[in-house]
Amino acid sequence: MVSVSFNPIGSWFIVAIVALGVTALTIWAYSYRLRGTTGYWRWLALGLRLAAVLLCLIAALRPSVVYQEKKKTPASIIFITDFSTSMKLTDEIRGQGRWEFAHKTMTLAREKAKQLGEGLTVKSYRFDTTLRDDPIDDSAEPSGPETAIGPNLLEAVSREQGTRVAAVILGSDGANNSGVSPLIIAKQLRIQQIPIITVPFGSETAGANSRDIAVRDLVAGPTVFVKNQLQVKGTLVARGFAGQSLDVEMLVEGQPDPIATQRIKVPEGVEVIPITGLKYVPQNASPAERRITLRVKPREGELIQSNNSVSTFITVLKGGLNVLYIQGPHSPWEQKFLMRSIATSPDIHADLRIVKNPARSNTGELKDDDFAPSRYDVTILGDLPANFLSPAQNALLARGVEKGGGLMMLGGRSSFGAGDWAGTEVARILPVIMSPRDGQVEPEGGVKFVPNSKSLENYILQVGPNRAESLRIWNALPPLSGINHLGRLKDNALVLGQTNGDRPEPIMVGADVGAGRALAFAGETWIWARGSEEGLAAHRKFWRQVIFWLAHKEDKGENEVKLKLDARRIAAGQQLDFRVTARDAKGEPLLGLKYETTVERDESGGPKFMEKIDVFAKGEESRGSFFASQAPPGDYRVSVVAKQGDKEVGRDSSRFLIYADDRELENPAADRALMRQIAEASGGESLAPEQLPKYLDTLKGKLFTESYSQTERKIWDNWPFLLLFATLLTLEWWIRKKHGWV
Repeated sequence: MVSVSFNPIGSWFIVAIVALGVTALTIWAYSYRLRGTTGYWRWLALGLRLAAVLLCLIAALRPSVVYQEKKKTPASIIFITDFSTSMKLTDEIRGQGRWEFAHKTMTLAREKAKQLGEGLTVKSYRFDTTLRDDPIDDSAEPSGPETAIGPNLLEAVSREQGTRVAAVILGSDGANNSGVSPLIIAKQLRIQQIPIITVPFGSETAGANSRDIAVRDLVAGPTVFVKNQLQVKGTLVARGFAGQSLDVEMLVEGQPDPIATQRIKVPEGVEVIPITGLKYVPQNASPAERRITLRVKPREGELIQSNNSVSTFITVLKGGLNVLYIQGPHSPWEQKFLMRSIATSPDIHADLRIVKNPARSNTGELKDDDFAPSRYDVTILGDLPANFLSPAQNALLARGVEKGGGLMMLGGRSSFGAGDWAGTEVARILPVIMSPRDGQVEPEGGVKFVPNSKSLENYILQVGPNRAESLRIWNALPPLSGINHLGRLKDNALVLGQTNGDRPEPIMVGADVGAGRALAFAGETWIWARGSEEGLAAHRKFWRQVIFWLAHKEDKGENEVKLKLDARRIAAGQQLDFRVTARDAKGEPLLGLKYETTVERDESGGPKFMEKIDVFAKGEESRGSFFASQAPPGDYRVSVVAKQGDKEVGRDSSRFLIYADDRELENPAADRALMRQIAEASGGESLAPEQLPKYLDTLKGKLFTESYSQTERKIWDNWPFLLLFATLLTLEWWIRKKHGWV
């Protein structure tokens, strides 16, 4: 079909008036100029000029020829079938598996779809986390770790670019547990006029009727010192075993027998039971990294047994420092930030004891064993009245310091003289002479901590790479909220910090006591950690160095290169983040190093795996990430080698575990409601499997694959039109020139 259209540069009336005017002027000009001439040449010249004027008129009307063509538009129907692990469940009619029934239903349906007419393409896919072709003769069992309905619907449609998608047939149990919500994708497809026909499989009561035992959330470590006690916790999920007793075992790599057992009775109406009270005390530090496993003995009738155990790794430390932090019933902020700072150093282990009531006679809330010689390397007293320790514990603590231990008393409303410590055995070893009249001051604006210029080289105060930078950092820290009056200094006292002003008052005082050391700090340090990122880093370094100084370890420092994993177990497909630090013998950071980092499978007999990881410097540490998308489940090791040029500075490694996430079977019930919602959101419908062939029959003759397209050809906007106009004017001018009419 052909038609002509016009798009004049102005209204038809104006174009007509202008055309008549130009034509009249042209005829008048020629009649005046050619008056008295004879012959046909004059009429030919006039005709050429009028033809040129006509072309100008045509250009002003901007005509186009429109051709309408009938074209066949390709259309397709997409079949997409769930291939995740939950499709292995056998809860369909006559005991069939979900996948067996779904595969049979979808295969018959797509064969029927091929008979709906010419020009219709039938595509078939299967999916779990990703989308792939669905071969008809494949006998593989569903094994996908997740069900991602939304992303795979979008991917299936995007593969049909240039082809009109008539419908998407989705076969699944609806147990969606990954990716963007399928309802969002369904609404997007509705805008594109692509309906989703959902065919649900599986029973909505499968979860209620199934029996399963699973161990979840193993919490241990991640570090423990030799001969220290490690608390191991977990969560047990038991479905279908109410009133029965289950045996929980804790196993450690290298030891054939369980090191701890526990019998748990499943209460009626409860499926989630905490696992507590399991303890492990390593007797040596070889090997340093050990795999710990919580396992429940399998029971008959379980849905799946692969989730009966959970493992992780811990690191056993041999040369670390043990710290006892005794906190009174007040000052929650100090204990919170202090324990966090200590936890950042893998060579320090701290036990927190919060004492809420005074001791009576020689009996208190603390045990005398906590004050036994060499039990703890350093003891910290935080806002604790003297009578919260028994006289015997007071004496044990003082004698332990004199034999080589370390002691630090922090400020507070119940510390130093205000806490009646004057005259006690602990007061005897502290570097200040206390008085009951000493109290606490909390001025508006706080109290600024100023390092003593004579002691700025002391190990405790070196929070920066050099003296000037350390002083700058100390000056930038916020003021303390208040301080205690420490009293007079003893002869052997060393003032490390003080208030500012003309008459400075000591804030931090240290001294050697026999073979040990004691430190008095008149305030609390938590305000430094809250001030800024720089303040948090200074707070951590300060506490690490305080503990090392009190334990006479300031010259030994930490290992040169250390690798720290953010997690010791991750699910397949998840991300593992890690950090690398390098320090010299004095504990100062080594910057500008190159790290060669690899992740390798750390077990024999399985498939080999090795991947190099890039790390990026960020401040005093370097960070990297490993994505477990291609690595099979198993034990792995991250190894890092630090180099300065071609010289190796040091190396470290750490193990972790990749496990197969069984979230597919956490809730085996089919979600038919979600399948209905997906269909409704897309403008489709949800059908029982036996209804699918009838639905396809209704599509015969309704899948229009023909469409009309229009092609426009502009008569005036092309080179031939311009060339014709120029030719007419050129011939007209030549004739006039030849006859002397120019």
